Amino acid sequence: MPKTALTEEEKLNLSKKKLLFNRYVEPGRLCLIEYGPYAGKLCFIVDIITITRVIVDGAGITRVKITANSKTGILRKEAEKSKVLEEFYKSNLGKKMMIKKRRDSATDFERFQIYYASKELKKKMNFLKFQKKGQSKKAKA
Repeated sequence: MPKTALTEEEKLNLSKKKLLFNRYVEPGRLCLIEYGPYAGKLCFIVDIITITRVIVDGAGITRVKITANSKTGILRKEAEKSKVLEEFYKSNLGKKMMIKKRRDSATDFERFQIYYASKELKKKMNFLKFQKKGQSKKAKA
């Protein structure tokens, strides 16, 4: 069977398909440092040195000496102007980071309050679940 050329609509559908990986390393990207002394901090990729090394800059991170590319002040001004960090903290990953930070800094009493509140919530949810089951059985009968 001979191959037929794709129509424009089929080409468009292929280009819209979600790729498996789309978070590429490129200058200007906002990154989260996963390990090391700066773990958990956000930074921007300034330049790519090799496949395994990049130069980053950001709040609370000391900058590696560099002669080319953008300066720290310019990067800071652009980040404030575009409100990238605010948008990040509104994303799912940002929300999870904030929750983890709050839980890590909680006192013993606050952890107890969270434990007790979640226990009470589970009781109420189970009560409502069984109450609905009982009503559905009565409706069937």
